[in-house]
Amino acid sequence: MQMPQILSQKAGKLTIADALMIAGAKSVSERVLSRFIGNGTLISGGLKLAGAIGLVSGVKGKVGDILGTAMMVDGAEDIITSFMGGAIQSIGQGNNNGSAKVQIM
Repeated sequence: MQMPQILSQKAGKLTIADALMIAGAKSVSERVLSRFIGNGTLISGGLKLAGAIGLVSGVKGKVGDILGTAMMVDGAEDIITSFMGGAIQSIGQGNNNGSAKVQIM
């Protein structure tokens, strides 16, 4: 089966198809893991980064790269979210008057 040409276009080393697979894997793993290790915290981010490293060492090839990248991005996002605190939530709610309360820890 031939992949549509748009999906084979690259941005850096990744194709659009790679990016879609990474996004899909991230979305699924985030929903599953949030029940066990939380989401958007420093701890959940650290666990996901460690899991990504372990996953890539155990699952080789493109599948491992896709899954590892998804977990790495999700873990990094959790760490950034934990440092940004309420600022991200207030932006999403349209509160851009500069009154967001940022909690570092």
